[in-house]
Amino acid sequence: MELDDFISTIGYDGGSAVVDKVRRAKNKGKKIEDLLEEASFRAATAFAIYSNSDEDLQKVADKYNEVSNSNYTKEEIPRLFGVSKVDVKKRILL
Repeated sequence: MELDDFISTIGYDGGSAVVDKVRRAKNKGKKIEDLLEEASFRAATAFAIYSNSDEDLQKVADKYNEVSNSNYTKEEIPRLFGVSKVDVKKRILL
């Protein structure tokens, strides 16, 4: 699955990712900094998970903690936003 699809996935139906096509168009080509600047925390978390980047997960935790006055660790962020790496080959655009 491509990055733009992964960060715009809203769920899974069997072996297919369900991708929000409006969100995909809005987020296409954005970097994690862009997503964090607009407070798209779930998409930023997905970006970090897709990239296997602890550094990016820390950026998400830092920014989210700043705006929400919370104390989440980078390890807790994927669960907070319901994001995990899933290996699927197909996508459904809605």
